[in-house]
Amino acid sequence: MKENTSLKTILNIVSVSLVAFSGIMAETAMNVTFPALSKEFHTNLNAIQWVTTAYLLAVTIMITTSSYLIKRYSSRNLWLVSIVFFVIGTLICGFSPNMTLLILGRVLEGISAGIAMPLVFNIVVATVPAAKIGVWMGIASMIISLAPSFGPTYGGALADTFGWRSIFFILLIAPTISLILGWKTVRAVKRHEIKGSFDGLAFVSLAIFLTSALLLVNKLESGKVDWTWLIVAIITLITFIIRGMTSKANFLNLKLFVKPKFIALLIPIALYMFILLGLNLIIPTYLQYFLHASSFWAGFSLLPGALIGALLAPIFGRLYDLKGAKIPLYLGNTIFTVVIVIMTLWVPKLSLPLIITLYILFIIGRNMAYTSAQTAVIVDEDSLEKADAMAIVQTLQMFMGALGTTVGALFQAKYGAVNGLQHFAWLAVVLSILIFGLFAIYFSKRFQVKRA
Repeated sequence: MKENTSLKTILNIVSVSLVAFSGIMAETAMNVTFPALSKEFHTNLNAIQWVTTAYLLAVTIMITTSSYLIKRYSSRNLWLVSIVFFVIGTLICGFSPNMTLLILGRVLEGISAGIAMPLVFNIVVATVPAAKIGVWMGIASMIISLAPSFGPTYGGALADTFGWRSIFFILLIAPTISLILGWKTVRAVKRHEIKGSFDGLAFVSLAIFLTSALLLVNKLESGKVDWTWLIVAIITLITFIIRGMTSKANFLNLKLFVKPKFIALLIPIALYMFILLGLNLIIPTYLQYFLHASSFWAGFSLLPGALIGALLAPIFGRLYDLKGAKIPLYLGNTIFTVVIVIMTLWVPKLSLPLIITLYILFIIGRNMAYTSAQTAVIVDEDSLEKADAMAIVQTLQMFMGALGTTVGALFQAKYGAVNGLQHFAWLAVVLSILIFGLFAIYFSKRFQVKRA
């Protein structure tokens, strides 16, 4: 039987992906403007990084609700709401006279992306033939990944010519295109209806935990542990776990955490995001402060690698469809690890051409493993748990992305542009070795299950 993906389904996926694309584009574009924002708002880089961290935190918190929202509301309504939040947030950012309003606008953009990102992948799972899920997960990832591909260059070019505010105004083109493509094609897809109410207590306790955890790490710049945030983080985490295991209301399905195979891919996915967004913050700042590159060239340094990685995502997805997860996971992480080791050893000698070359290889390895892990971790679950699995995966990876940004800014604030990059790179080496061990657990015969 020939299984084709209809034009309507394709436009559905592309339209929703563009909303997620828009938010991530703004996030990565702003990374190269940190020196300019620091001067305009008269504050340090560790404070400015909250322009990125607040966005990522908002995405993370919103994604925790995605399993409930996708089961409760139609995909069309969720898509339209995400566009409204993005447009309002973007206008606030563009006109913001101070840091407070800028961060508020970023939070609204984060809410938009937090709705759209899991919605994209759930639409893929619900509408694409099983034999082509790997390819279309790759295509959806490609569209979203084009944002960090173009973001830094886009942001650097506009910051150097029209100023950083223009970054937001021009971005309004993306949701406009999304509306044009999706008005007649984004429709409700089959979903598993739920009974019962939303678990507000579990949501609030998890949101407070995620926020306090980031604030705790951010406060480490002073060299001391903030015991208040530590206590809040511990109490809210315990509250969330107890509530999640005992409540009959709807939120995240914590029973997935008892599955070793799920955890063995969940953690690598999160670590890949931590390392990627940490380096995406550190490298442009390193180039501007140490090599005295312009905002444009600092942003451009990430473009070739991110663009190549995004365009290769469907190919990596096809490799998964044909060969399974083992080859792309191990091969991708091997390339990823080797490149990080080289980058770590050569930090004081890095030049712009060398950074561009290493980043290309870094992204190829990272995306090969990341795309396959994200596909496998969802495909492994039954239909009733796919939305929960996606919500957990994207919640943790976005939180780890926010954490990577915070840690990257902390390292550079504490150790300087050069040593900050080297310290973070050494941390990445350790984490990449840990990922090999987690892959070994995933493929262990002890935990193998037959796939339908």
